[in-house]
Amino acid sequence: MLHGYQIDNVVFLIEGLKSGRNTAELMNAVDPLGYFKELKYVQPIEGDDYAGLYQNVLIDLPVGVYFRKFINEITDSTTGEDSIAERMRDYSLQQIQLRVRKIWLEELFDFCETKLQPTSAEVMSDFIKFEADCQTIQIIANSLMVGSTNSVNREMERKKYITKVGYLYPERDEKLKSVTDMRTLVMAVDGTPYHSMLENVAMGDDRNEAESNEVTIDDAMQQEASRRYSMGFEGGFHVGCFFAYMKLKELEIKNVTWLAELVQMQVSRNLPGWNKFIAPFQYHLNDTQVNM
Repeated sequence: MLHGYQIDNVVFLIEGLKSGRNTAELMNAVDPLGYFKELKYVQPIEGDDYAGLYQNVLIDLPVGVYFRKFINEITDSTTGEDSIAERMRDYSLQQIQLRVRKIWLEELFDFCETKLQPTSAEVMSDFIKFEADCQTIQIIANSLMVGSTNSVNREMERKKYITKVGYLYPERDEKLKSVTDMRTLVMAVDGTPYHSMLENVAMGDDRNEAESNEVTIDDAMQQEASRRYSMGFEGGFHVGCFFAYMKLKELEIKNVTWLAELVQMQVSRNLPGWNKFIAPFQYHLNDTQVNM
């Protein structure tokens, strides 16, 4: 469960060091859930030499296996060190993060399916499928914002980051490949729980969330995450409650961070941004939702 946070911390540290911040400052800002003692050994890199960073540091980290598998995916057994470095330069740090998280999600799913007791496996598999589907939806939505005139290139690029885990794969794979805008994305998930999640998402490009009352993809996914993870406590004797608890506490932190940003920006209390609060714990009693 913690490997996802550790991957994010590694990327956060590399990004911070590239921008000139010192290690001590960055170590104070890393996610505690993703802390491990070897993290402090991550050093600044020259240019985009992520291959050198892996060979010198990441190989010994708890999440080094995911970075190794990413390198194996983009290379072959005959590829030399110079060629590895060259191929890794084709990927930005954020793209590497997405690829590595994809590998982690798929391995976490396999672990839960094969190593956990039946109840834990069922709950955790559902959670991981939801996480994978949200990542898929977010990747497709982001690709629409970036835009590409070549549909073939766009499909090939999406395929690199979309997992083979989730409720959308493989049944919705073909429809998702042909998505060209938000409306076709909503149509592609028709008949799934994600349709109701996305149908109220704003189709425009209003970036001022503090002044807009429109629902964004992030808003919709966080609302659905709150509902799903809250349901994780309705059963007992499974490890899913720990995963759900972490995710719900994340929502609490996002709420506090959002409110702090509004205060810092001195946003008027009359604007709808103050109402964008996702209740992190939701319980359903006699079909009546109670937020706590």
